[in-house]
Amino acid sequence: MLNRILSASSLLLVLACATPNAVPPPPPEPFIPHLTLRPVALTLSPGATQVFQAEINYPENARYLRQPVVWRVMEAEGGITTVDGLYQAPTKPGIYHVEVIREDFPDVRFIATVTVK
Repeated sequence: MLNRILSASSLLLVLACATPNAVPPPPPEPFIPHLTLRPVALTLSPGATQVFQAEINYPENARYLRQPVVWRVMEAEGGITTVDGLYQAPTKPGIYHVEVIREDFPDVRFIATVTVK
């Protein structure tokens, strides 16, 4: 009987060592949200328009109906933006800033500088 016990335990040891996934995989890395904006600096004529593009990464298995970003002009009279990133410069020359913010991670933001002249 002792031989059978040793044989069974030896077999289990061999199987455990031969299994390729005997060591558990490392835990998944935490998701780190990213946001980039293009262009980041530009010069426009008064009243001209520019389409800004935001690039973000998505959490694994996340499904969005639209890109979760919000656009805004930081100066009160610095022009207007649409939900699609279309910016229209004001008629007054100056330096203005367009900000894009991730709605799903509001601390993640990016700012572009627009010179109107």
